[in-house]
Amino acid sequence: MKTTLLRVDDLCVTFPGAGEPVPAVRNVSFALAEGERIALVGESGCGKSVIAQAVMRLLPPETAISGSVRLNGIDIFAQSETAMEKIRGVQMGMVFQSPERALNPVYRIGKQLTDPLVIHGICDRTEAKKRVRDVLGSLGFTDPEWMMKAYPWMCSGGMCQRVLFAAVLLLHPQLVIADEPTKGLDADRLGELEEMLCAVSERDGAGLLLITHDLGLAARTADRVIVMYSGLILESGPSDVVLKNPGHPYTRGLVGSLPENGFTPIPGMSPALTDLPSGCVFHPRCPHALERCRTEMPDLCMDEEHPARCRI
Repeated sequence: MKTTLLRVDDLCVTFPGAGEPVPAVRNVSFALAEGERIALVGESGCGKSVIAQAVMRLLPPETAISGSVRLNGIDIFAQSETAMEKIRGVQMGMVFQSPERALNPVYRIGKQLTDPLVIHGICDRTEAKKRVRDVLGSLGFTDPEWMMKAYPWMCSGGMCQRVLFAAVLLLHPQLVIADEPTKGLDADRLGELEEMLCAVSERDGAGLLLITHDLGLAARTADRVIVMYSGLILESGPSDVVLKNPGHPYTRGLVGSLPENGFTPIPGMSPALTDLPSGCVFHPRCPHALERCRTEMPDLCMDEEHPARCRI
C-alpha cells in the first residue's frame, strides 16, 4: 500500500465578481499516492488549473477558499507564506502553462536554474552549476553550456518546457504539478514530454498531478483520471476504465469528440459559473437527460473505484 502524498478534501474556491461571486471549484476531494500519476481533465474553465493553484497556494488573497489540502499530512492552508516559500520547490513544484512566459526573459537560463538550489541551501553555486549541466544533458540538450548562457527568448517553446522540467527535477520535489504542459508544443515534441512526465514518478518516486484537456496524453501517462465540469468532479477512476468505459454522459461526449472516435463535438457550451443550471450541471447538454436531472444533482460516492455523478 503506497503512502498518501496529497489529500484534497471538500475544496471550494470562489472568486469575487463584478456582481455575484464566481464559484470556480466546488466540493472537490481526491487523494494522490507517492509515485502515482493523476490527470485532471475537462474543457477550459472547468476548474482544473484553479485546483492546481490552490494546492500550490498561489491564488489571489481575495479568493474565498474552504476545505483542506494536505501534503504529507501538513495543512497547506495553515502555513505562513515564509513556510510556503520553503515548501514550494523542495516539497512540491509546478510546471506552468506557456513555459516561455514562466521564465524571466532578462536572466540567463543557468542563473534561473542554479539560484533555487543555492537559495534552498541544497548546495553551493559551483555544485549547482554541475547539477544543472547534468540535468540539462539528461533532458536531451546536446550543449548544456550553451543553454546555461542562453536567455529564454533565444529558445523555442519545447526548449523552455524542458528547462522548466529541469527546474523541477533539480529540487526533487515529492509532488509535481504539470499545468497544460502540451500547450504550444509541436507534435514531434509530445513524445519527449510524455517521457519527462513519466520520469517524474519513475525516477524520483514523486506524485504527478497532470492538468490537461488532452485525453490521449492522460490515457498514456496517468494511472487515474478525474473528469471536471463547471467546478465539479463528474467522474473518476483508473484511466483505462474511465476513458474506455465512461460512466458519465459528459465523459462519453469528451471521448466521442476525439478524431479517432468520429470527432463528434458535445452540443452547446459550458454554463457560465455565475449562472449554473439547477439539478445536474450537465443536463442542458446531455442527450440522455431525464426530468429529474433538471432538479436533482447526484452525489459522487468516493468509496467506489469508478464513481460517476450520474444515475441514468
